[in-house]
Amino acid sequence: MSEEFVVVHTEWGRHWSGGTQQVALLLEGLAQRGVRGCLVCQEGSMLAERMQGKVALKTFNLRGEHDLFTWRKFAQWLKVFKERQESLGHKLLVHVHSRKGALPTLLIAKRLKLKTVLHWRVAAPMPSIVRRLADVVIAISNSAAEQARKIGIPEDRLVVIYSGVDIDRFTVPLGVRAETREIARTQFGIAKDDFVVVAVGRLVPLKGYDLLLETLALFPLNERPKVLLVGDGEERPNLERLATKLGLEGWVQFLGFLSDIRLALFAADVFVQPSRNEGLGVAILEAMASGLPVIASRVGGIPEIVRDGETGLLFTPNDPFSLKEALTRIRRDEDLRHKISKRAQEWVAEHHDIRLLPVRVHETYLRVSKG
Repeated sequence: MSEEFVVVHTEWGRHWSGGTQQVALLLEGLAQRGVRGCLVCQEGSMLAERMQGKVALKTFNLRGEHDLFTWRKFAQWLKVFKERQESLGHKLLVHVHSRKGALPTLLIAKRLKLKTVLHWRVAAPMPSIVRRLADVVIAISNSAAEQARKIGIPEDRLVVIYSGVDIDRFTVPLGVRAETREIARTQFGIAKDDFVVVAVGRLVPLKGYDLLLETLALFPLNERPKVLLVGDGEERPNLERLATKLGLEGWVQFLGFLSDIRLALFAADVFVQPSRNEGLGVAILEAMASGLPVIASRVGGIPEIVRDGETGLLFTPNDPFSLKEALTRIRRDEDLRHKISKRAQEWVAEHHDIRLLPVRVHETYLRVSKG
């Protein structure tokens, strides 16, 4: 069946994120299943760099939603690509992955009478016009799916497919955990007995890392955790200034973007996600797979994976005292840490194994292509 259609995947983001990572993993998984596709993405992006030589690739230098010149070039390319595939007897689907550029992409695809799939990765309002432009919406959580329901997307055009993680890559065998932790801590200059928090994500206001720093400042010095902050973004200078203002020099390491976050996870005692909104949270899944207990804000799709007291702890968003209470609890209760870590690893293996993602997306393509 996979020979009957070809999928054009569009991802217009320039930066590496949990969403672009999912696109890369999905394309690799679909290729293994024999589903042919072409990735359209930004010229010079990390996604283009990673996927070079792995899938058919077409890049554009899109300078924004209103870059009519580049949209015209994309429309012309898609028209020619469609004609070529149809001459070979293939159906063409367009899978729109990023919210950025989603509406122009869907409009162009619809004008060319192509079937469309929109992947909605955020728990944020969905433009009502999507109801007319997307044949199927894939939501990464029930919280994200609710945004589609609000604009009238019927259930037969809506499917929830959770994000996935490479379980084997993040799981440390029991026999080498202590050694791995020691190596990781040495890498970051962390003492054996330090209690360490790790946070991973784009440094943007929505992620709430200012709240994490404010929480850190609430602790007395003898109880204050160390923090490894992994990621880069527009908010970094503001966060560095805030850390200085709060007297947190020596307590927070700004590690920038890391192509491999595993050492940072292995060095830590707990993972914190202080987001103000979140579709689901790929970094949370990776932390769970690595065996870290997770503390996260009760927003968006997070409570679907962080089940309070079972697979993690939830705290009230934008409330540093609530986060401080959760951190204190997890630090003092070693049995709770172990219980949560074990159940979280089981949950991720059962529901979020990356091998499930291409299977479920492929099933969606088959349904759309027959419609």
